[in-house]
Amino acid sequence: MLKVQNLYLCYPGQSEPIFQNLTFELKEGELLWLTGPNGCGKTSLLNCISGIIPQRIKAEFRGDIILNDLDLNPIPINERFRYLAYQMSDPDNQIFFPRVEKELSFALENAGLTIKEMKERIIRATEDFGLQDFWETEPGKLSLGQKKLLVLAFCSAQDTPLYLLDEPTSALSGESILKVEKWLKNLLSNGKMVIMVEHNPDLGSLATQILDLSK
Repeated sequence: MLKVQNLYLCYPGQSEPIFQNLTFELKEGELLWLTGPNGCGKTSLLNCISGIIPQRIKAEFRGDIILNDLDLNPIPINERFRYLAYQMSDPDNQIFFPRVEKELSFALENAGLTIKEMKERIIRATEDFGLQDFWETEPGKLSLGQKKLLVLAFCSAQDTPLYLLDEPTSALSGESILKVEKWLKNLLSNGKMVIMVEHNPDLGSLATQILDLSK
């Protein structure tokens, strides 16, 4: 279970907080859909849970973020990949390596998986998103949609309890959107928790909770 309690966030120079006393719970197998206009704090909330705020983006921040009885706040951002996977809206912010296979294996190597385990996860993730023929490809040569699928495959391979998704289907074709929808259904059926920002209403049926941050 994820428990977010009394979250407060205010950026430097702002007179009003983005949110205060924000509280919600998410159980295994549930998807929380974040809604509201641009600037209401949807991505900011994902950044708080991932640790980007306040560890990378400085802001006045307080509150409790508890994942399966583990307090995430003191955990360094470079260690949170063990507990959550985060797909940012711009895939170029998450792509660093010269080959697709290396992009997918980096976090798995740090997690201490065996070569056999890493290969199995990478095969499964690339097949889920139609990237099985791109192992040796330089990620920078992929299309925007393929880059987005690569980041989703990276998240899938991590196999964490919690997934943070920021507009996962933007820039995707109809066929690719169906792949994402199938993947999300599989995550939820396996007891994973998902928090998602998404403008495609066709995925709305997957939401078990809706949080409107404009209120």
